[in-house]
Amino acid sequence: MSEYIQLIYDRIEFLEFKQDILFLKQPQHKASEFYDLTFNNFLDMKNFTKSFEERIYNGEILSIDNYEKELFDICPSIKSYPSSSILIAKALMNENTFNSLFANYN
Repeated sequence: MSEYIQLIYDRIEFLEFKQDILFLKQPQHKASEFYDLTFNNFLDMKNFTKSFEERIYNGEILSIDNYEKELFDICPSIKSYPSSSILIAKALMNENTFNSLFANYN
């Protein structure tokens, strides 16, 4: 696939990601932290989430805390939003991986 077409796909995924965040967030919460996310922030989070999932599939024992810590290292501005790591994981992760990772979270 050409770089131009990949860029278009990535931009569409970025728009879908922002839309998913708006749909998944709690109604009483504002999502202004996500408004400031750049395309490069999104690509970094997407690539990190993909590699995190691969690490889980390869048998590495990882937790919510691992995901959250590494995610906040990538994009510190989202720390101030309650449950930001859950929203991002829900929007970017495979559903089965998300369910297994966050099964004990409450």
